[in-house]
Amino acid sequence: MTSIADDPAAGRLVRPAIAGMKGYTPGEQSTEPGVVKLNTNENPYPAAPGVVEAIGAAASELRLYPDPSAAALRQVAGSVWGVDPDGIVVGNGSDELLTVLFRATLDAGQRVAYPVSTYSLYDTLADLQGVEVEGIPYGEQWEFPLQGLRQAAARLFLICRPNAPSGTLPTLDDVRSLVESQPDSVVVVDEAYADFAADNALGLVGKYENLVVLRTLSKSYSLCGLRVGFALATPALAAQLHKVRDSYNLSTAAQAGGEAALRDQKHFVDNRDKILRSRRRLAADLRKRGYEVADSHTNFVLATRPGISQQSVFENLRERGVLVRWFPSLPDSIRVTVGTDAELDRFFAALD
Repeated sequence: MTSIADDPAAGRLVRPAIAGMKGYTPGEQSTEPGVVKLNTNENPYPAAPGVVEAIGAAASELRLYPDPSAAALRQVAGSVWGVDPDGIVVGNGSDELLTVLFRATLDAGQRVAYPVSTYSLYDTLADLQGVEVEGIPYGEQWEFPLQGLRQAAARLFLICRPNAPSGTLPTLDDVRSLVESQPDSVVVVDEAYADFAADNALGLVGKYENLVVLRTLSKSYSLCGLRVGFALATPALAAQLHKVRDSYNLSTAAQAGGEAALRDQKHFVDNRDKILRSRRRLAADLRKRGYEVADSHTNFVLATRPGISQQSVFENLRERGVLVRWFPSLPDSIRVTVGTDAELDRFFAALD
């Protein structure tokens, strides 16, 4: 049956690139009671108590536009991460900032390069912008394809670090090498999951005029519902990116909640540490059941049975009220978010 998205009558009203593209498919959002959601890498623990208080206080000023530059939020973020607030651009999640980067750096017909498999939104943004993709395959054990990337002729390079969906971590030396080899291109290090990793690229911010590091409060700060993201760059590059983003792209509530979350570092660390402990358990118990599990630096793991499709496992888990992620591009794998211990108990009971 033809999807409504493929209706040719509507397709003639938009750009050919839009009519012909599939669009990004987000993970399933179930409203059924009792479902265990281990498919979209949300934090299983609540945000800091001060976040709700800050949002409530901000509600009294909703008649006014939000601060277009999110100055207070940028000051706090700069202090927490040790970067210049003037080099920070805020966004409606780091996904919006990826859109800003595509629009700011690429004309139609130019090229973006990134390792594959990786975050599938990159493909969608390339289609939207009408640009070519040079996808450089990871190695069989998720080795980072540095040489292939260094040889690519692209205006924009993307490194998902840690990578999704593998959870693996390209080295900082590889990041430096790529940045230094592409002085006339922008290199973006997408660190949506870096708070769960062994290290991060924050120390490189400001040292290279062509480097952008992306951060989000969705995963490690439990703020998926507020959509607060950051692009960290030199002040000069940030000034160019500001031209592209919407004027009031981050609401008053999001700015207040994001600031409160960043100020409560103890809550952040406590929740992160619980996730890291549960991640070790999740990986170990999957390996006991015969899965190969790449060493994860994120709040999820990729579990693989080489050569054995996991689609039926994904579907059977769903029937038992447990959602995980399965990708047609990685048919012998499932991706499992690190949940609470009780949620992992449900997952393993259903898996068994």
